[in-house]
Amino acid sequence: MIDSYVELVRHRLENRSANIMANLEKLGEGHLRFTMRIFGDCLDEEARGKLLTGYTEYWTEMEIRSFAKEFVPAYTEYAVTELLEKKKDGERFHPPYLTQEEYQEMAVREKWPRIAEHLEEVSPLQLRREVARMGMLFRPYMLSDPGFNEGVLEFALYFDLLDRLTVVPTADLRTAAREIAPLVGSAVAAKSIGECEIILPRIRAIAAKAARLPADPETLLGPGMERYPREAPPGWKLRELRMTLETMSLKDLRLSALVHVDILTTEEVREIVSPFMARFPSFYEIPGNALRELIVAIAGSVTDRLITYFFDRYSTGRMVMTKPVSFLVWKLSPEEEKLRLLREDNERMDSAMMARHLARFLRSSSPAELGDAGRQISLLTNENFTSNHGSILKNLGGGQEGEGVKRLYDQVTVLALRMMYRREAEKQEMFDAIRAMIAETAGIPPETNEEET
Repeated sequence: MIDSYVELVRHRLENRSANIMANLEKLGEGHLRFTMRIFGDCLDEEARGKLLTGYTEYWTEMEIRSFAKEFVPAYTEYAVTELLEKKKDGERFHPPYLTQEEYQEMAVREKWPRIAEHLEEVSPLQLRREVARMGMLFRPYMLSDPGFNEGVLEFALYFDLLDRLTVVPTADLRTAAREIAPLVGSAVAAKSIGECEIILPRIRAIAAKAARLPADPETLLGPGMERYPREAPPGWKLRELRMTLETMSLKDLRLSALVHVDILTTEEVREIVSPFMARFPSFYEIPGNALRELIVAIAGSVTDRLITYFFDRYSTGRMVMTKPVSFLVWKLSPEEEKLRLLREDNERMDSAMMARHLARFLRSSSPAELGDAGRQISLLTNENFTSNHGSILKNLGGGQEGEGVKRLYDQVTVLALRMMYRREAEKQEMFDAIRAMIAETAGIPPETNEEET
């Protein structure tokens, strides 16, 4: 006897749960977080409050896995219950009889005609999800790809859109949906990719307008699987650091300490590091526990500062010295406003810190290397980096004022900001020009400014 649709889906849900549970120990942190996102996107607001209470993407892999052991079976029970409720009077596949999993599994071209026909019966939460997804309809193939609905969950932009749509009245969401639906139909019926590509920005524009977002969402797409919300809960980074330090060897602790010292100004070194150094004959004679203590002291004093922020700030708004700017606010800000914020950040730096950043430009062969944490950490033990740093300070005037360094740093700030919004080929050309300008201004001979092989 052939099982009914409900029984087939129920078995699939239960088998999926069993498979995940059997392989949970093999799943890495990113896979675990993505699994939680997929299931979380199929929970109504009441269920989210119950099943995801206390959950955060800032947990360690072990903590997320431990949470998932309880969550996955509970979610599966919820999904089965919803399935039985929605199909109790028959197998109907339109709102309000679609389960949240069915919404997530349907391709755009299949789903939106049903949404349009039964718009008043689509829940406000589901409507927010569908409008948010339309804000990320970037390519024609996404109209037919059932994986599109899960794919958007990889990006924080989807959750940004969802959050913004939370405060939008349901009537406005339905208005947006009425405008989107015929455009989806036109895009599906388009006779060429080119014709379809003309329509997709119009769909995204409606979704963006509904979310009060004055830009094409495609221009705001960030990296995949960045944690959301982007700002960690208070104390989480320090907590995570402490746990990481416990697993480090003495060699790794020394390198980590150097990394943390590198992000400090001279005054901060004097206040935080000097008391530790006074207790030992030299840096290399500091024992592991004292190094851990030093690293935690630095991290606790200068929160949210990483070795690559001197460059990341141009594209993300995460400043070195001042408070980070919201990713969306940064992306939407005009150049003048970005430059103002960058200069405020510069004002909090001293010439020694600026000189280190300039030396990092010299010792990197591409913009990608500047944003590569591993590469930037490796420079801490690079003699050429140390030499370039010293030459910049010496030739441009170190000391308290360091006006020569600051003038050069301001020039680099302007050019680096503009570089980040150029095409890739132009970006590398501009980067090379910045490096040449730094070397010439600082009086560093070309032969000492060649990249390490």
